[in-house]
Amino acid sequence: MPEPSEKIWRYLDLAKFISLLSSDSLYFACPIEFTDPYEGIYPRSHAQAFSSIAQQWLEQMRATRDELIVRYSGIDINGLDGAISFAKERFKKEFDEVRLKFGISCWHKNEFESEAMWKIYSASGHGIAIESTVGQLRESIADNESLVADDVRYLDFENDPIDKGHQHYGLFLKRKSFEHERELRATLLLKTPGKGMLASCDLDTLITKIHVSPFAPSYFKEVVDTVCSGGTRSLGKLVLQSRLFDKPGEDYSLTTE
Repeated sequence: MPEPSEKIWRYLDLAKFISLLSSDSLYFACPIEFTDPYEGIYPRSHAQAFSSIAQQWLEQMRATRDELIVRYSGIDINGLDGAISFAKERFKKEFDEVRLKFGISCWHKNEFESEAMWKIYSASGHGIAIESTVGQLRESIADNESLVADDVRYLDFENDPIDKGHQHYGLFLKRKSFEHERELRATLLLKTPGKGMLASCDLDTLITKIHVSPFAPSYFKEVVDTVCSGGTRSLGKLVLQSRLFDKPGEDYSLTTE
């Protein structure tokens, strides 16, 4: 487990930073929202090991059923067969449900700023990095009793042996192709499975410093200073979501009588 004093960074754009400030909440995304299709998927060795354990349990259930049939003539086995079928289906669904039940907040673990992370998350230069620590992250979340924060471990999903000696698996394993991220993850149980959520967060506890991208134009730091100081002006104007790409209504369809 990571030490509380270890430094972590959250790289984000200005819109997400303003959302963080205005909501006093940290967003925990459902893994299915990420672009990596392997999110929440176990490496081959882990899947095989868990499948083997599940198979042993099923075989024990079948052996118990067969013993009862021999010992008690005329016993109704429909309930037993139903329980075995149910258990078999549950084993299959268990992996997928983990991807839907938990939300993730991703952080970069490093003692220093990362030039690579700046380029990835603020290519246009309009980027911000929140500096924090593992301990501050844990303390800042209101629902910290269910919070789990741990390092992501990077494996060869096809060939590496099972990763032993760790408490956390599915959501804390990624392919080696992402090793440059040096990721620390925090997870919370989602209120609605499959849907990311905002978790109440004490930003004064969470944030050590706010860094502006080295690629930012000269005015950008002033903008961030203004946002952080609450100095933005109340405009009182209507804000509209563009409907440019809404689907056309039925009156655009050809009709006949």
